[in-house]
Amino acid sequence: MSKKKSGVKYGEIVKGIFMALAEANAAASSRIHPNLLVIIDEIYRYIREKSKEIPKQKIRRAIKTLEKKQILYLEEKDDKVFVYIKDKKNPIIQKYSLKTLLDFKRKTKKWDGRWFLVIFDVPEEQKNKRDYIRRFLTDLGFYPYQKSVYLFPYECEKEIKLIKKIAEGNRYMKYIIAEKIEDEDHIKTFFKL
Repeated sequence: MSKKKSGVKYGEIVKGIFMALAEANAAASSRIHPNLLVIIDEIYRYIREKSKEIPKQKIRRAIKTLEKKQILYLEEKDDKVFVYIKDKKNPIIQKYSLKTLLDFKRKTKKWDGRWFLVIFDVPEEQKNKRDYIRRFLTDLGFYPYQKSVYLFPYECEKEIKLIKKIAEGNRYMKYIIAEKIEDEDHIKTFFKL
């Protein structure tokens, strides 16, 4: 009889690892060395809180794979395994650091009634880039107001500059601040305002 496989995919585990690292970095960067992020047990705890039961060995394997790809660096000290970000400019690391920062704004800031819009116009021959930008903004928590218009309720100009850089969308993306928009009540519900 074959063993029942865990329903969690490798990509979900990697996403959980990066989210844990990004959260740890945001919480701890002012108190400890900025490259030292978190030990594997803390990553495991974070992933278990956010998703299904995942065997610890699967998380270790995923971290080892990321180490082989030279995204992370592992170091053992006093029977604990510490995880370092090797390449802070890696787009995956930047993406999840951005998500953590934007989630933090949503939880802690008071809404001032303004909307922060990202609009983009990517040519049809670069459809893949256009789809990537849409997925990227959705993953970060932006509201899809129209197909090429996304919005957020808190100031995010610095984050948009980084998004443009990661998505290589400088030529196509613009940032707008709006005082009032149509269908505001529906969008306020989406953001729990």
